[in-house]
Amino acid sequence: MERLARLVMHHRRIVSAFWVVLFLGGMFSASQLSDRLSLDFSLPGQPGDDAENQLIETYGVSTFDTYVAIVTVPEGETVQENQDAVTEVFDAAVTAVQEDATLAATQEVQLRVVTFDSTGDEGFITDDGRTTFALLQAPIPVAFGPYIEAPLEPALEEAAQSRGFESGLTSYGLLATGGDTEGPSVLVETLLAAAGALLVLLFVYASFLALLPLLIAAVSILTTFMLVLGLTTFSDVSVIVQFLIALIGLGVAIDYSLLLVSRWREERAHGRDNEEAVIVAMKTAGHAVFASGVTVAISLVALLVVPVPFLRSMGVGGMLIPLVSVSVVLTLLPALLSSIGPRIDYPRIRHEGKASRGWSAWARVIVAHRFVATAAALVMLALLIIPVFSLKIGQSGLESQARSGPRYEALETLRDGGVGGGILTPVEVLV
Repeated sequence: MERLARLVMHHRRIVSAFWVVLFLGGMFSASQLSDRLSLDFSLPGQPGDDAENQLIETYGVSTFDTYVAIVTVPEGETVQENQDAVTEVFDAAVTAVQEDATLAATQEVQLRVVTFDSTGDEGFITDDGRTTFALLQAPIPVAFGPYIEAPLEPALEEAAQSRGFESGLTSYGLLATGGDTEGPSVLVETLLAAAGALLVLLFVYASFLALLPLLIAAVSILTTFMLVLGLTTFSDVSVIVQFLIALIGLGVAIDYSLLLVSRWREERAHGRDNEEAVIVAMKTAGHAVFASGVTVAISLVALLVVPVPFLRSMGVGGMLIPLVSVSVVLTLLPALLSSIGPRIDYPRIRHEGKASRGWSAWARVIVAHRFVATAAALVMLALLIIPVFSLKIGQSGLESQARSGPRYEALETLRDGGVGGGILTPVEVLV
């Protein structure tokens, strides 16, 4: 580590320029990554997956999500009395999806549509006879974000209103997102988390030095995004990977930076010159950073043995972020500390010349009552573990989805008419 520290400080400008280039490349990659990630959560070898593949081959659509388009006729009338007009509404909505230029630019969209008109099944009509629905399925989307609901909903509403009907659109996926299929990007969510982390870092350092761990995290996350974008050129990478990178990257990079920066600051407080403080910090905290990063990476690589494609991609993508974070912390951070460290350690509102009296007192109490403290800690851990035994693994029920908004109101219209929520998750039987 000492040799690495001296090498990095000797070539600090080259090291900094190298990471700046990767940072800029990562910014570009982040804007392109979402459209290259896979939404496929298939489980190869399972009977359900075999049936799904056969359905895709036969009908060109997937059971990824089933959209439920709803039409309600005026009070005093029935669906059967307006059957032709209702069919025209559904046909207009389907045509709008098939002719949508935005969808056509990304993938070929086929639709499988099931209605009362196509089946004659009165289960498609509510008990009061005023509301009917159509089930629509499409291929697996190629990108994260709005899908067929973007052209489907306005076309459905326009066609229904022109005939004096009311309409609605819902699905399990739309309810799960609260109807907001775009939402903030992963970068926006990361920035929000970084703002919270900054408050903690300002409390810890009480100087502009608090910005340094966030800079390291930003470089680590964006560089990893660039590497993952490269992976997508020859392998499917799950959409979950981008969130995994942001989640692990922010925590790991800040944590590793704290170890090194705190040790560097301590050595400076003990009278060492700046470069010597960097070397000592690397010789001590640097080893801990390296060991921790490799351990995290190895634990995520274990996902590669799981015969599930999206979990394997999570293993590869997740492995990259701790390795990249370690690389940034052990190269860029010493370069920055040796060049601008003392200048940004300002204004240093607090000067910790002595150990904190509060924490020292707490440590003495714990050591003096070590057995009681151990027992109390075990009890608290047990209380935290208890909920695990009632954990239910599987798809969440409708009661845990959105409870307001147009998607929920559409579902309630069907429920009030005697149609259960099971239509959002139909069971496909392949014969």
